[in-house]
Amino acid sequence: MAIGDAAVAAGLPIVPDTGDAGLVKLGAQEINRTRDEVANTMGLIPTGKAGYRTAAGITSGTGDPNPATGTDGDIYFKIIG
Repeated sequence: MAIGDAAVAAGLPIVPDTGDAGLVKLGAQEINRTRDEVANTMGLIPTGKAGYRTAAGITSGTGDPNPATGTDGDIYFKIIG
């Protein structure tokens, strides 16, 4: 696979090798674009235990799970105390 093919397949912009957009003087712009892509990716990652549980569809409670609020594949832990 050629350099940049994976980025193109993922819909990311590519720095051209020629023309005005490929000039070294625009390097800071490309560095900032890369940082924007990293920040966007970081925004997709949950934070904290509650965030990961929500993203995974894991809930808990002392009663029986409510079939009206869950979907197939969700995980419910019933707390027995």
